[in-house]
Amino acid sequence: MNQTIIDTIAPRLTELVIKKIETLTGDWQKPWIADMTHGLPRNLRGTPYRAGNVLMLLFLSEIMGYRTPVFMTFKQAKEEGLNIRKGSDAFPVYFWKLYVRHKETRKKIELAEYYRLPKEQQKHYDLIPVMRYYPVFNLDQTDMQEQQPERYASLTTSTEPKDYSDGLTCGPMDRMLERQSWLCPIRLEYGDRAFYSPSLDRITCPLKKQFPSGAEFYGTLLHEMSHSSGTQERLGRKFGSQRGDADYAREELIAELTAALCGALLGFATTPREENAAYLKGWLEELQKEPTYLFDILTDVNRAVRMISERLEDAAPMIEEETPAEAA
Repeated sequence: MNQTIIDTIAPRLTELVIKKIETLTGDWQKPWIADMTHGLPRNLRGTPYRAGNVLMLLFLSEIMGYRTPVFMTFKQAKEEGLNIRKGSDAFPVYFWKLYVRHKETRKKIELAEYYRLPKEQQKHYDLIPVMRYYPVFNLDQTDMQEQQPERYASLTTSTEPKDYSDGLTCGPMDRMLERQSWLCPIRLEYGDRAFYSPSLDRITCPLKKQFPSGAEFYGTLLHEMSHSSGTQERLGRKFGSQRGDADYAREELIAELTAALCGALLGFATTPREENAAYLKGWLEELQKEPTYLFDILTDVNRAVRMISERLEDAAPMIEEETPAEAA
């Protein structure tokens, strides 16, 4: 069942990522995630989306020019007295539903009941993740502007954009640096290279004052923190032996997407590092050949983001939803 769903929605998600990569220009000044003045993607009730859906809906909103990242199902639109504009295409939002089944009797129980069991009894059950998805439409694909003009205006009126100048600060990241509470040491020193050394298990990064903006500084740190999360004793990813091989390129894509998602959750946009431009462009062919492979990438991104958010004080945790955001 999972594979059927993946085969169904993977082409849509992959097509969106390909379009996003293709928008990256040669001078690499365009943010990987556009500056969203209306917050993170959420449904009409205000419930935020999670995990890879955040990236996908941010990309979709930017590419399609939506005025705000607010989405809804067809059913919810009808409940609100709204009509979906003719010719509008829905976009799939995916989530994982956990089913609990006894290993011997095969009897299923509810997840809440499973969590109430003693640890010893839980060992007799299997947790079976099953992928589900539901189609959503953006606010601009409805007639809310005509039907409910005041409500539409309140949802789409721009707020003052954040100042991403050299003065940008990020409390969770700053406290982590001050306390050296990341998984490995982070050395800030004057220089012209940012990198993670697997042999030393250490991150080296130029000083914040060397960056044209605070967002670029934090984005660079998040990229390297993502690399350090992938060691064998942590998340166990393959780094690749040299630039140009498949594992190396895959790891760079994971690091870029992880930095992008973390940056969005922490309130700032991140910009792709110039040295990774070729790898992002190079992945276009791979994604076109194997659309379902994107799910493997997003799974590793979600794990890295979760590991980072769990170690940043006051940062929102990144966990997969067990039920859809639109569920009643």
